[in-house]
Amino acid sequence: MSERSDANADCGNECTEALRQLGAYLDGELPGTDVEVIRRHLTACYPCTERATFEEQLRAIVRRDCSDHAPPSLMLRIESALEVYWPQR
Repeated sequence: MSERSDANADCGNECTEALRQLGAYLDGELPGTDVEVIRRHLTACYPCTERATFEEQLRAIVRRDCSDHAPPSLMLRIESALEVYWPQR
């Protein structure tokens, strides 16, 4: 059995739901009541906490190392094109 399967072997429906919503939780996209439910679950469930920690670390690495910036000439073209559709920005 894989490490990941072993870690989640005892997880039930609560874990399944927490992991399903983990991305939205980490992105700050959940309503407050759902945030609290996930937070409580992560406090009590080591395998899910381990997964959340991994996801947070991965997101931090991606934010730090994988950010490209559009060249100024492209930004100007985009702004000009948007001005056509939304002139009163």
